[in-house]
Amino acid sequence: MRDGMRLEAPRSLTEMVAARLEQAIVDGEFRLGEAISEEMLAKSFGVSRTPVRDALTALQRAGLVVILPKRGSFVFRPTTEDAAALCEYRLVLEREGLRLSHQLAPAQALAAMNGAIAEMEQSLLADAVAYGRADTRFHQTSLDYCGNPYLSEGYRLASGKVSALRTHLTAHVDERRVISLGEHRRMAELFAKGKLDTLFDLLAEHIARTRQVYEEILSAPGPAPRRITLS
Repeated sequence: MRDGMRLEAPRSLTEMVAARLEQAIVDGEFRLGEAISEEMLAKSFGVSRTPVRDALTALQRAGLVVILPKRGSFVFRPTTEDAAALCEYRLVLEREGLRLSHQLAPAQALAAMNGAIAEMEQSLLADAVAYGRADTRFHQTSLDYCGNPYLSEGYRLASGKVSALRTHLTAHVDERRVISLGEHRRMAELFAKGKLDTLFDLLAEHIARTRQVYEEILSAPGPAPRRITLS
């Protein structure tokens, strides 16, 4: 059969449940550390518990869900050490992704960055979740155009946790979003001018500030970070 005539296989129930549950965690519909009821999800999705259980297992591999024997399934809740390690991981991959994407597809990467910035501007004070999604797209850009599938896959494995932490820990802080938007604009400008060393320094500062916010919130006593109510 000719390649152009091949049909894509439809997604399985497990894949659809996993995708929707991942989005719910990333968007803040579940709190960090919150228990996830298989029965409740099965009823909500109108499916049996088997695809729900398989979806939870898949999300456990992605680091978004923790399954404890005889206790149940829970949204991940990182320690300060976990958050610090995740930030270090991001910096290494994003820096290399920016370098390669600037070599291979600078115009396409810049257009994608500017598109994400436009979305961030529109949602700056009106929609914290939408701002977080656009923020995620901005940082994903460098890996989308780097031309190295191993780097892209490595980043994808952690992107769910990165996105969830944006929503749960920083997205609802208005002043933090204002600072963040300015940094993203500056990073795009430096990328356009080819000033990669300065860009890398700013990226390091940007992620370091994010790490500081994470550590302050996660180390503070009290309940889990609040749920963000979606309209």
